[in-house]
Amino acid sequence: MSGHRPHRDMILEVAGLTMRFGGLTAVSQVSFAATRGEITAVIGPNGAGKTTLFNCITGFYRPTGGAIRLHRPGELPVDLHALPGHRIAQAGVARTFQNIRLFPGMTALENLLVAQHNKLMKSTGFGLGAVLGLSGYPRAEREAVELAKRWLSATNLMERADDPAGALPYGAQRRLEIARAMCTEPSLLCL
Repeated sequence: MSGHRPHRDMILEVAGLTMRFGGLTAVSQVSFAATRGEITAVIGPNGAGKTTLFNCITGFYRPTGGAIRLHRPGELPVDLHALPGHRIAQAGVARTFQNIRLFPGMTALENLLVAQHNKLMKSTGFGLGAVLGLSGYPRAEREAVELAKRWLSATNLMERADDPAGALPYGAQRRLEIARAMCTEPSLLCL
């Protein structure tokens, strides 16, 4: 898309995305843009390639062709199609799954703290600072708990914070999964 100037509020740009599995084309030349602060929906019948599209955006699959770009204010676009999956998450893309993927034996609060693992590990210098007694972990842990509580409250799950995630009703588990994704403080959330 050379010469294309993206709309200033664009957050996601998908251009000519194609995904093939051998002789099967699951996604063919899909293009769309998602705008910051709005909900963009991808609809279609079973087998249309919606999940494959999401798997390409979030790095589970590397597309056969096309481009996926994340636009962040004041920064150059990030070519998600060229990044490994963990770098896509670090770039600010979070997702939930069709099948719930919580840690059922952990509490709701603990599930939200796990989502903040990278931030907590950085606060310890990836363990080295903790060994030397130089860790910023206590402050980072307090901040992580506060962020988790904020999202538990926003999803009406605060009263269930200490309940095992697996004991929550299906709808509450879905809300918890969204809260967990939001605890990564993403630029883009794919549901």
